[in-house]
Amino acid sequence: MDCTTRERRTTRRIFSIWATPGRVAGVLVILVILTASLPASAETSTRVTDPAGDASYRAPGFMDIVGAEATKSGQEFRFQMSVAAPIPATPPPTPPGTNQIQWDWPLDTDPTTFPAGTPFPPGSGRAAPAEFIIHVAWDGSSFSAHLTDRRPLLTGGEAVITPLAFTISGRDVLVGVGASPLGEPSSFSWGAVTFYWSSPPGGTGGGHFVDALEPFFNPFPA
Repeated sequence: MDCTTRERRTTRRIFSIWATPGRVAGVLVILVILTASLPASAETSTRVTDPAGDASYRAPGFMDIVGAEATKSGQEFRFQMSVAAPIPATPPPTPPGTNQIQWDWPLDTDPTTFPAGTPFPPGSGRAAPAEFIIHVAWDGSSFSAHLTDRRPLLTGGEAVITPLAFTISGRDVLVGVGASPLGEPSSFSWGAVTFYWSSPPGGTGGGHFVDALEPFFNPFPA
């Protein structure tokens, strides 16, 4: 009898001794407990990078996007944007961003609709595919964040504005929004842009794109 045969028989004998009904049942209980302790829904995240130095208007680094991320955890979405330089506590007005500057995430949750109006000027030929836009804005005196629900514009109504919680830490901007205000989308296209307003938001000719992801819209989940 060779050594290999002895090893196989020894292994079978050890397993048959160990695998008694009581022990097997105990292992199954442990597996059930471990499975039950796992999160009910895993976190899903999509990240897109963008080259540094491609912002328009010779904009400062805090308006130059270098990456962005969309994450869903349970019933909460998080949108994050990274820029090339830390965002100052009081960003200086940089022409043409003399009225307001923004870090935005447009969301296209329905590719068949194109709302026209808020936050852009109203009128034919001004439709944009985003049903929602998440904004973090600096108006010259303070930061704020809100969600613009543009869906009512499709039927002659007014956009719905909802304040949001946000954080700014160095080069990163982060904002969260529940799935319900977004219509519980299972998938959508998203982007990230920095934006200047040389007039109050919505003014004709007052909006200026500074930087955006390439491609502009990206699938979520990827």
